[in-house]
Amino acid sequence: MKPRYKNIIITILIIFLILNGYRFIMVDKNKISENIFPSQVSGSFYPGTEKGITKDLDHFFKEADINYSGEDIKALIVPHAGYKYSGLTAMIGYKKLYYNLLLSTKENYKIIVIAPAHQVYFKDISTLSSSYYQIPTGNIKIERSSLDLYNNNSAFLKEHAIEVQLPFIQYIFSKANKNFSIIPILVGDANISNSVKAIQKEIDENTIIIVSSDLSHFFTDSKAREIDKASINNILSGNKEINACGVKGIIILNEISKEMKWKSEFLNYSNSGDVTGDKKSVVGYSSFSYYYPETENILIKLARKSISDKLNGYKTDKEEIKEIISQEYLEKKGVFVTLTINNRLRGCIGSIIGISSVYEGVIDNAKNAAFFDPRFNKLTKNEFEKIDIEVSILSVPSSCSLSDIKKNDGVILQKGYNSALYLPQVWEQLPSKDEFLGSLCEKAGLEWDCYKDSKTSFKKFNVEIIK
Repeated sequence: MKPRYKNIIITILIIFLILNGYRFIMVDKNKISENIFPSQVSGSFYPGTEKGITKDLDHFFKEADINYSGEDIKALIVPHAGYKYSGLTAMIGYKKLYYNLLLSTKENYKIIVIAPAHQVYFKDISTLSSSYYQIPTGNIKIERSSLDLYNNNSAFLKEHAIEVQLPFIQYIFSKANKNFSIIPILVGDANISNSVKAIQKEIDENTIIIVSSDLSHFFTDSKAREIDKASINNILSGNKEINACGVKGIIILNEISKEMKWKSEFLNYSNSGDVTGDKKSVVGYSSFSYYYPETENILIKLARKSISDKLNGYKTDKEEIKEIISQEYLEKKGVFVTLTINNRLRGCIGSIIGISSVYEGVIDNAKNAAFFDPRFNKLTKNEFEKIDIEVSILSVPSSCSLSDIKKNDGVILQKGYNSALYLPQVWEQLPSKDEFLGSLCEKAGLEWDCYKDSKTSFKKFNVEIIK
């Protein structure tokens, strides 16, 4: 065989092997992705080991400074750069969500993660057909949904915008002892209206949306701050003029938020120059939360959580909760917790004087009212779904005479070793002074008219009522 033909044949064989080898590799990847989609950017955008990830996230969590007042968080916008640059700003959003989870009675959540596609052009949106997404801290379950018709695993190859959120999500849900699965969505050349309709089908009361997006890219620090400030204001107002790589995801969220009547809140801003010191060319980062504006008071959420924990055999971590309690509820005061079902009393127990802080009193007395009020059987899980909760914070009781007692006073009656207390709310059922005090005598195990006896003493107090 002539050398020239021999070389041609060898070249053809090499090309054949390369092409078939490449095909075998792609088949192998697809086989993997049927069950587990492998990490694409661990070791670059974030640490490649469980120890490294945990170290970073522990640090960000400790440094993240937030205020939480009981908001029921439904969505976040958080950045997706390398953890070194945007990790703290992202954690400020996630920490707020964590505190919501900590006080929630829900156990299972569906997380819809929406991010821009950086690597591949495609129409509409793309989701993953895999059962799990693999990251160094463990596999994350992918929820099967009506969005499976958009499955396109190849769009996720080398993509970072979804994956960098997964360690954060896994970290806070594990910390809050909650279960979750994800629906990862990459947004391509998508029609906003169609995408909103498709995603809305998957939203229920246990759904949380995470939008992954940075802000402006590669302007000077001063220019970036000017542009990003305008974008932040537009995000909050629902204006679509937003300079961000994940602008379509943000607009999708804002359209959903409008339908759901959520409120948006700006949490934090930073840019890469804050870390590198290079102010000539920066990338902007921000975090936002979305929640229902009708926020349940944090003490009511805490009482409900305490009862739920007892029903499910969990221990309520007072020290962890203490971090989110405002100073006024850290003071020692008397606290009563009242439970009703259909406006009928189902339990009421409390402490007259402040033997513990208000928030600790709520935790303890919520459980006592539900399970240890001698007038009632222990609360059942079925009843728990129906209860209304009221917290009463007592002022320091002061001695008074019978004539000093006025309607809407809280009253403590004592004669000898017998005593009883009525909260001011009882006046609603017993509006006359004689009815109120006569019933209080009977509650103390005394004769109905004991309040007229000169040996009977009284104290009165006021309450702050929280419903």
